Amino acid sequence: VKPVNVDDVPILTLTLACGPSGEDQGLEILPTAPSAKVGEQIVIQAEPLEALATDLTWEVREPHGGGFLRSQGFTITYVAPASAGTYTLVAHARRADGSRFRATFPVQVRPDPSVEPAMIALAPGDTQVFAARMKGLPRSTVTWSVEEPEGGEISPEGLYRAPRRSGTYHVIATSTVDAAVSATATVKVE
Repeated sequence: VKPVNVDDVPILTLTLACGPSGEDQGLEILPTAPSAKVGEQIVIQAEPLEALATDLTWEVREPHGGGFLRSQGFTITYVAPASAGTYTLVAHARRADGSRFRATFPVQVRPDPSVEPAMIALAPGDTQVFAARMKGLPRSTVTWSVEEPEGGEISPEGLYRAPRRSGTYHVIATSTVDAAVSATATVKVE
């Protein structure tokens, strides 16, 4: 604080510095950007960058954001929830001086799309009904397409008709909820 005179009126200038909203950055984790498919388990290892008096205790900030097989220590196993999204893992501990330590990390939970059957052999001109599942998304509705321009035809309901010539073709189911999510089936026409 230092006094400043402007037109003979004393004014005090006060400068404050604040930390990042009570969150510590004194913890590194591996993998550095945790990510899992819905329902998958991943092992996360933590390395404190300062001395801690207690083991880390972990929690997930969001309700229904998954859980842990083990939620205490420097190596934990996170179990991803059934819904895709970004969730926040929170680690708590006590420092040697008794103060509280807390660090947060985002974990990305990805959908798990699939097409059944995933691989099939058909005779030229034969048909096959495909089904898609977009595990982790609120709906499994999809749009169907065939990757190769002359690789056959597929209806909006998933009924595929193989082309008249032999080859390997790919049927794609793309989520109507998230166009970045898709699954592919391989069709061998012989």
